[in-house]
Amino acid sequence: MSSPGYRPYQPQSQPLRLDENLWIVDGPEVGYRLAGLTLPCPTRMTVIRIGGALWLHSPCDFSAALAAQLAALGEIRWIVAPNSFHYTHIADWAAANPRAECHLSPDLPPRFTTLPSPAHALGDAAPAAWAEEIDQIQVDLGGFIETIFFHRPTSTVIVTDLMQNFEADRVVNPITRLILRAGGSIGPGGKTSIDIRLPARRHRDRVRAAAVQMLAWAPKRIILSHGKCYDANIPAEINRAFRWATG
Repeated sequence: MSSPGYRPYQPQSQPLRLDENLWIVDGPEVGYRLAGLTLPCPTRMTVIRIGGALWLHSPCDFSAALAAQLAALGEIRWIVAPNSFHYTHIADWAAANPRAECHLSPDLPPRFTTLPSPAHALGDAAPAAWAEEIDQIQVDLGGFIETIFFHRPTSTVIVTDLMQNFEADRVVNPITRLILRAGGSIGPGGKTSIDIRLPARRHRDRVRAAAVQMLAWAPKRIILSHGKCYDANIPAEINRAFRWATG
């Protein structure tokens, strides 16, 4: 196995309980392309239990061992691809859980032709299956769409790529660290990465609306798919992360 470019969060590929009926799973690093370069990116799945069934947000690598650990928590009922980029492992989790419903960012269903059940497109309105516990807002930036979620019982916002907070001391290569910092992904000043931010400039009103909604939810934590999550000073973190669109 090659050395990581981003020092991984521990434990790897195991559910870590954050609150009642709420877990995260830190998965293997992936490489993503930016300006012709491949940069290291940590991954994170969020798991919510609703009435004994599991809701998986941005699933990380499938493994039988991880699947068994999740089965001990409940039956996987919903598999969510929250944006235009986070869909790589959806088919593997769906194949292993054929009774689960797949809910995909609306630009993704054409990519999937072999899912065991029909895919549902995400929107602003939460499906009835989870509407009693999870709110959501969809941010359509033209070439990129992301749905942000809010788990009301734990006051937790779940963001995929619209907020990033890479920790500088976990980035092994100093040149990579500089590139990520220049792109806006390095915390504590992390925000939307530049590859999304620049094309989205014409749609800043939609980002502002999302920031207003996130503040209105009054969350006590933010789970991020990439980097360190937030559990303090949440309004300040939201305002700072989206200042490029609201300032």
